[in-house]
Amino acid sequence: MGSLDPHVFALAEAAYRNIVEDKINQSCLISGESGAGKTESTKLVLQYLCAITSNVSSWIQQQILEANTILEAFGNAKTIRNDNSSRFGKFMQVCFDEQNGIKGCVIQDYLLEQSRITFQSQGERNYHVMYQLVAQGQINKETAETFYLKPPEMYKYLNATNDITVDLNFESNKFNELTMAFTVLQIPQSVIDCIFKVLSSILWLGNIEFIDIDGEGCNLSTSDFEIIKTLSILLGIKKDELTTVLLLRQINVRGNITEIPLKIHEARENRHAMAKALYSKTFTWLVNKINSCTNPGRDGSQFLGVLDIFGFENFCRNSFEQLCINYANEKLHKFFNHYVFSLEQSIYKQEEIKYTHVEFTDNSLCLELIEKPPRCIFKLLTEQCHMPKGSDSAYLNNMHAEFEFNPIYIKGVDRRHWETEFGIRHYAGKVIYTIDGFVDKNRDVQQDVLFDHMSRSENAFLRDLSKFQDQAWSNLIQNSSTNPRGTSKTKLTVSDHFRQQLQSLIDVLQNTNPWYVRCIKPNSLKHADHYNDEFVLDQLRYLGILDIIRIRREGFPVHITFEDFLLKYKCLIQNKSLTSNQKGITTILEELKVPETEWQIGITKIFLRSIAYDPLEDIRKKIVCANSIIIQKHWRRYSKQKKYMRIRTAILTIQHAYRGWKLRIHFLRVRRSVIIIQSRLRGVFAREVAAALREMRRVDEEMKKREKILVESPKADYTAIEDCERIVQEEIKVLAHMAEHLNTNMTRSIEEDNSVNTTTDEKNLQNVDTVDLDNLFAFLSEATTSPPNQLIEEINDKMTNLVSDLDNEIEICMQKESSIVVNDQENVKTKVPSIPEPSVSPPPPPVETETKKPSAEPIYESLTHNIKSPCDKEVDAEMTDLQANVRKEIEPPLPSLQSEREQRRKFRVEKKLQEMHQVEVQKEVFNNDSYYNILDFAENFFNTHERLLDGTLMLTLARKKAVNTVPKNEMIIFTRTEKIPTSHIHMYDPENIVLSCNIFRELWKYMRGEYNAERELQSIQYIIGHGIEREELRDEIFVQCMRQTTNNPNVEWTDRIWLLMCLVIVAFQPSKLLFRYYVSFLKKNLETFDGKLRQYAQWCFDNCKCIKVSTRLQPPSSVEVAAMRRLGTIVCRFFFLDSRTKAIDVHPTDTASDAVQKLADKLNLSSTEGWAIFQSRTDAEEHIKSFEYLYDVISAWECKQTNSSNYKRLSNSSTYGENRFVFKKRLFKPTRELSQDPVEVSMLYAQAVYSVVKCDAFPVSEKVALQLAGLQAQVALGDPSNQPKPEYYCDVNSFLPSRISKTREQQFWIPILAQAHRQYGSSRNELTAKVLYLSCVMQYPLYGTTMYNVIYKGYWNYVNNIILGINCDGILFIQPEDKLIIYQFKFTEIESIMIDPSDCFITISLYRMSKITKDAVLDSQKCFVFETLQKNEIGSLIISYYPSLSNWILNNFDCQKKAKGVTNEDRSRLYQNVIICRRQLIDANVVRKPQESGGFLRNTLRRLSKHRIDKLRNEQRTNPQDHGESYKGFSHSFWAFSKQQISYCLSFLPDQEEAIMVQVFDIILQFSGLGISGETIKRAEDEHVRIAQTILDKCMRKDTLLNELYLQLIKQTTDHPDANSRVNLRHWALLSVACSVILPSTKSIRKYLMAHLKRCSSDFLSEEGKYARFAEKCFLRTQGTRRRQWTPSCEEILCTTNRRPCYSRIYFMDGQYYSFEFQPSSTANEVIEIIKKTIGLQDNSRGYALYEVLGNTERSLLAEEKVCDVMAKWEKYRTASQRETQVPTNHTKPYQHMFLFKKHLFCDNFINMDDTIEKELLYHQVLHNLRSERYPITEMEAIMLTALQGQLEIGDSGETVSDYGAVASHCLPPRFVPNIPHGAVAMHHQSLRGMLPADAKKSFLNLIQSWPLHRATIFDVMQTFTSNWPRILWLAVDQTGIHLLEHRSRNILCSHEYQSIISFLPNMNSLMIFTGTERKQSKVILSTSQAFQIATLIREYSDIAKGNKKENE
Repeated sequence: MGSLDPHVFALAEAAYRNIVEDKINQSCLISGESGAGKTESTKLVLQYLCAITSNVSSWIQQQILEANTILEAFGNAKTIRNDNSSRFGKFMQVCFDEQNGIKGCVIQDYLLEQSRITFQSQGERNYHVMYQLVAQGQINKETAETFYLKPPEMYKYLNATNDITVDLNFESNKFNELTMAFTVLQIPQSVIDCIFKVLSSILWLGNIEFIDIDGEGCNLSTSDFEIIKTLSILLGIKKDELTTVLLLRQINVRGNITEIPLKIHEARENRHAMAKALYSKTFTWLVNKINSCTNPGRDGSQFLGVLDIFGFENFCRNSFEQLCINYANEKLHKFFNHYVFSLEQSIYKQEEIKYTHVEFTDNSLCLELIEKPPRCIFKLLTEQCHMPKGSDSAYLNNMHAEFEFNPIYIKGVDRRHWETEFGIRHYAGKVIYTIDGFVDKNRDVQQDVLFDHMSRSENAFLRDLSKFQDQAWSNLIQNSSTNPRGTSKTKLTVSDHFRQQLQSLIDVLQNTNPWYVRCIKPNSLKHADHYNDEFVLDQLRYLGILDIIRIRREGFPVHITFEDFLLKYKCLIQNKSLTSNQKGITTILEELKVPETEWQIGITKIFLRSIAYDPLEDIRKKIVCANSIIIQKHWRRYSKQKKYMRIRTAILTIQHAYRGWKLRIHFLRVRRSVIIIQSRLRGVFAREVAAALREMRRVDEEMKKREKILVESPKADYTAIEDCERIVQEEIKVLAHMAEHLNTNMTRSIEEDNSVNTTTDEKNLQNVDTVDLDNLFAFLSEATTSPPNQLIEEINDKMTNLVSDLDNEIEICMQKESSIVVNDQENVKTKVPSIPEPSVSPPPPPVETETKKPSAEPIYESLTHNIKSPCDKEVDAEMTDLQANVRKEIEPPLPSLQSEREQRRKFRVEKKLQEMHQVEVQKEVFNNDSYYNILDFAENFFNTHERLLDGTLMLTLARKKAVNTVPKNEMIIFTRTEKIPTSHIHMYDPENIVLSCNIFRELWKYMRGEYNAERELQSIQYIIGHGIEREELRDEIFVQCMRQTTNNPNVEWTDRIWLLMCLVIVAFQPSKLLFRYYVSFLKKNLETFDGKLRQYAQWCFDNCKCIKVSTRLQPPSSVEVAAMRRLGTIVCRFFFLDSRTKAIDVHPTDTASDAVQKLADKLNLSSTEGWAIFQSRTDAEEHIKSFEYLYDVISAWECKQTNSSNYKRLSNSSTYGENRFVFKKRLFKPTRELSQDPVEVSMLYAQAVYSVVKCDAFPVSEKVALQLAGLQAQVALGDPSNQPKPEYYCDVNSFLPSRISKTREQQFWIPILAQAHRQYGSSRNELTAKVLYLSCVMQYPLYGTTMYNVIYKGYWNYVNNIILGINCDGILFIQPEDKLIIYQFKFTEIESIMIDPSDCFITISLYRMSKITKDAVLDSQKCFVFETLQKNEIGSLIISYYPSLSNWILNNFDCQKKAKGVTNEDRSRLYQNVIICRRQLIDANVVRKPQESGGFLRNTLRRLSKHRIDKLRNEQRTNPQDHGESYKGFSHSFWAFSKQQISYCLSFLPDQEEAIMVQVFDIILQFSGLGISGETIKRAEDEHVRIAQTILDKCMRKDTLLNELYLQLIKQTTDHPDANSRVNLRHWALLSVACSVILPSTKSIRKYLMAHLKRCSSDFLSEEGKYARFAEKCFLRTQGTRRRQWTPSCEEILCTTNRRPCYSRIYFMDGQYYSFEFQPSSTANEVIEIIKKTIGLQDNSRGYALYEVLGNTERSLLAEEKVCDVMAKWEKYRTASQRETQVPTNHTKPYQHMFLFKKHLFCDNFINMDDTIEKELLYHQVLHNLRSERYPITEMEAIMLTALQGQLEIGDSGETVSDYGAVASHCLPPRFVPNIPHGAVAMHHQSLRGMLPADAKKSFLNLIQSWPLHRATIFDVMQTFTSNWPRILWLAVDQTGIHLLEHRSRNILCSHEYQSIISFLPNMNSLMIFTGTERKQSKVILSTSQAFQIATLIREYSDIAKGNKKENE
């Protein structure tokens, strides 16, 4: 600025820069005469501000600009001096936010000229909007009819001078711009219409003519009645009421209303007043509406005010409005003088500067005349208005008398006008005012009666308008009302209101930095290119421009303080160390040789002229620029160096990490290899021990056998000896043969270079006695199944040799002993053991697999040395000698170290045998006499109970007095009280403690027999049910029962407790800790009890030995309780498929597998493989898993019947309604060989008959069915007689499937069945007939296939209702009608199986192979979704056939990958990582140091008792976590679990936030169950989801709270005493929810969280480890994703707490829906990929989107938008709507949120019509668009579409004409359906005869594609920017651009390619699109509720178009 010509843009830029840099509010005052260009300058300033901030905001800028359009139309008019004169003033505060973007605008209006509405001077017009409305009515007939508009010549208010011509086209275009501005400001169309109705009514008011009635009143003329009728319609007021307002006025005197007729001139003035009031109210409402739209909210602290106020006016006739206008200009001129002249010269005086005084025009006297009280023009006018009979003449006389001698006041032009005029000498010249109308205009009479009637109008807008009052006006009234209420003086006049408004404006301007724009008018004739010098000079003079130039020339316009001057300019000289005083400044100016005449130094500032200031600035800028370059150079060097060092450090870190990772991998490999070697060696050692045990067993058996032989006759002895000698000789030969064979193989292996493979003879090995290694050495199960190992094979060979050597030794021993027996038979019996007789020869020797030196000596010589007697030494010596001789013949010499190795091996075997012996001793707990006293258990594990006195705790008055506690010996014996203060056994979960007390109370009442039979059963189920549910309560229940049975004085009570204990012991077992004490308790009672109590104790003792893998799942049923009372079991009846039954005795601990075995034993079934028990219910048949207890099934049946109305108590022999156990084959082998077991054959035969006849499971033909029926009749009826009886075959359905039998009558089948019996079954026995039947059925491919009826939820060429078959080979898809196999695949092809938890869906995902079958579509499909109620049965059967899929079906996410072993080193390393993270938090001051519990004096003065000191010592001694972990005062307790409320936060927080987080910690405790009372715990149980939502809602909005929440959750999940307790698991569940939603913002806390999760994840045994692994996965998925906006929904919390993904229904265009599982952090794109994979879309299918739908509105989700966040938003909206409407949750809502999957972008490369799935989806989407009327179709096209749809749905047309209404409703809009010509449709349908469905669908789509815009997305929009188009249009968006069409038509009005779209701005209800080029733009504004959806679609298509353009380039 300053160097170029002045421009308004430069001024706006300077003002904006001051806001940005100095943060000071600015104001721009635009002044000048009327017509000088103030309004245009204002628009230019606003346009510039909007242009330079367009990168920040856009829509609000357009609203600000369009607000000017509205205000100009309603507030501007044509005058004789200006064609667009502002008849009001406005001050626009453009507000800016922190980013310096336009945030909003506030407009204040000043004094609208109301008189112009009813009267205009010669050459002037009414307001622009009046002519625009009338012109639009002339062009658009619809507008004229709506608003009752006539030509402009008809309206008197528009033709006051009869010389006005209206350009209709110009005004109509302006009207279109006005309606567009209304749209931009989001004013609804209905309100816009109401505004125009008000304007039309104002025009009609001016045409009313009154008829005088005798000078005392008036009436309406004939033409007036028509006008009244029109006004009544426009204003919504009754005609009578409107007539009353026009003809009468009301006077209210003390509540009495009197109506007085108006005289004709009064009626006319009243009519004018009504018009003015309506217009004024409308204008004020518009300003308020604009402010509400552009309101900046809280961001309005910084603003730039633009003042555009009316200029100085001096007309031929000046009235009250001109006085106010000129008064406003006087005030602004005074402000200008004060700012420019007075303030400047006052500063000179204060700083004592020598200057020449500048005289300027001072208008203070003029302002005092107008506004200074007590006597001024405005004050006199107000007084006159308050007088009852105030008049203009009285007011003029008062002014003449008061101001006659005032030099500023003029009485008139001459004496002739003194009674009608007065004048004022303004700063711009004198102005003469006509007094007529001053008083009335100042009063501004309100039309209260009119607005009272309007308040009851039918129009809502008019009702609001009648009650509307300007807020600023209301505030002024309230602030200035000093008179008593009820007087007329309380009402502000117009002049008072205007004066106070101006004063408020001046106050605002004084607090800003003002900028002035002086608009100069070149001439007063409105001529272009005409410059009047004298006229311009006069403006420059009275505007003060000349004085400004003078003071700028003679004064010192630049003022700078000393400090600022030195700071800015000391860089210009060498000496930089100058002080801030006048000397330093003088030094600078002298060195720079600035002339002394151009500057002066004041007291605090230096004053410079521009000629001195500008060179200084130029020099400073050059130096600053040069130094800036130097700084930039060094900064760039520094930044590049820093970047280099950062990259170098990162590279080194990566290298370090990689090398460490590589070494760790190497270490892990080595360690894994070592572990494998160790496992193999342990296997070797175990096999050594096994071999030793085998030989010991054989020796023992042979010795016993020998003793038996010796007892027999001597002859037998001699025979035995001879036999033994013979056997010994044979074995020696065998050994010799083995040696030769071994030497030969060894030599051969050396020659053949280690390549000999050997095998062993399995048949010989099977005959060797073996030991059950699976039971003895279960840990070797994995090792024994490993692949062959050379070392193992070598050891096995040696073990085989060991067996042979031991046989030889035994034979030698036998020979030796035989000789002894011959000599002395008596001694032999006592010393020599019996000798075994080997039945077979030893197995052949194994062949070596590797070439190495033979060292094949047996590992051990003998394993009997430690059990020999001293008398056997001689025999041992002989055995050793003989063994050595044999080895010399077989083996080469041994190395020297062999003996040491053998000794070590002997030691290992002996040690292992000793350990096994100790284990056997431990197993004899039940048989030994050791006794474990329950008192010892109580001393160690019981809580301390305070003694109860009268049901309450005995309280003490003194604190030091000891509490009376119950001794431990009393806590194990019977008590008569029903209450206990706490649990017996110590528990971590307070909820379990409360339940323990409740259980004891329930137990006590049950024991005393206070309940009836039904209530007693409920009590038993309550106690046992809690024990089943909560593991921690089980020992407590046992202890309570043991206590109440010990020393119980009442036998009946004891009997009840023992009955309960018998039920408890079969439901669950005591813990390992309590087990031996409980067994000792039972033993003791067995010794003392007799009778029934002894039987109870014996039952408990027996069932202690039987420990199942899992506990019972259901409490006992009434049948079980009844059976237990008689110490019996339940006899269950099992049904077979041939209608036979078997009853067996079922024990309470029997599982389904046990029952199967019992049934097999009873039926003599040899093998139970594949057989199972099913529970048959009324609704379905379900397989009972092998590990499920049958008693649990019975309990579940009873529970279900208890809840139903027809419940009845059942005895042992009764059945549970239709529930029954069914025994049948479930798993079938792949080989179809008949079983050799006749029992199994019979049962398989019965199952085959059931499948063929009842289920029709096989596609048997009629012939085969008769053959099978003949065999079946033979089995059932035996051989047929010559004359068979027909009644034997009358039950046709028992021989033939219903599919075949229903084809003919029953009488027809009877002889045929008899003939089939004779032909196919005659002379065959029963078993042969069954085998033939089975052999025939086994030929069918579906034999052994379990079938389930399912519904396929997808798109293919088959029916959706199919049969899903499962057999041993895989899964089959079967057609129900003909049992044809559609498709099949093996289990190995299955990638995953997902069973939906909420809906009846099962999803099967496949690995797609390169396999090709007859159906290419199915081969390419990767996912199949089925709907079935038997989803769990299907999953269970798949697991049974293929266990590898169990991880998917059981949702066991921890087992998807085999976890690597975690060593102690790994655990130590993970723990050290946690410690390091904690210390980093401490060092970074993230956490807050724990506060001390008390001061020094408090801690030292307190006396500690001995008990407390011992307790503290024990705690310190037994705390395993604190050694070495305390760091800087942070002990382990700070980081670990706490069940007490914290008093302060863990991190640093402000006080208010700290209070919130302390409360959050308390809520966390409630969530986990650590409540204060049982009610709190129960409430937390019921509302845990709401509690979790509350916690997250409090913390998600602020990062500091979120970080504190994570610290608290990590604390509560760290080192809990019981990892599997409910408290700990709930804390982990809450942490998992938090990790899946939002992560902490602080990096150190995130690092600590990950270290904590990794540490806890290493635990693979507890539930805590599972939660930790799940939370870690949630953490990794959430990391790096978009931040969540909403608190998670209830469904999401429930799913996450159960460690499973979220799920939701996704609907498709055909109305179907699937349920999909996804992670809480999954985005819309990720869910779309899941959907595509599920439904079988190809991977290259693009352009799909996920929509959220509510009613008729839909919105596509953004790619990175989280689906769970949308679900949470829905839940919030539903909750809020329920609160607002108070609708119960069980009522059906009219609209429901849902997700919709459909095509979103229709680009050429996005559509693949070869994909059947995509083609099907597009077809249904086209149908939906047709029904929604999104395609313009003609009547002929509707006929063709209906015919094609009929061909698809009905098939070929018949001879009769069908009713195509239903078909048409599927493919046509509703308005087409009633009028569809059925005959024409039928004719076209007949022409399609023979067309296949696929071809019909293709023709259907081809017909749609005939429209060029068939791929476009259609939106209903409304436009108001032009009258040439209809108001309602179609907006089509496709890949080429956007198109505007006529509604429901193919007529394109205009199109815009994406290259021509500059920008588009969506808003809530409108969309603004800018098209064209940067220089020439056009704006399109469309009203629509889908603006954001359209904008998103345009943006996506534009991005695709840009990408295609780049690819082409």
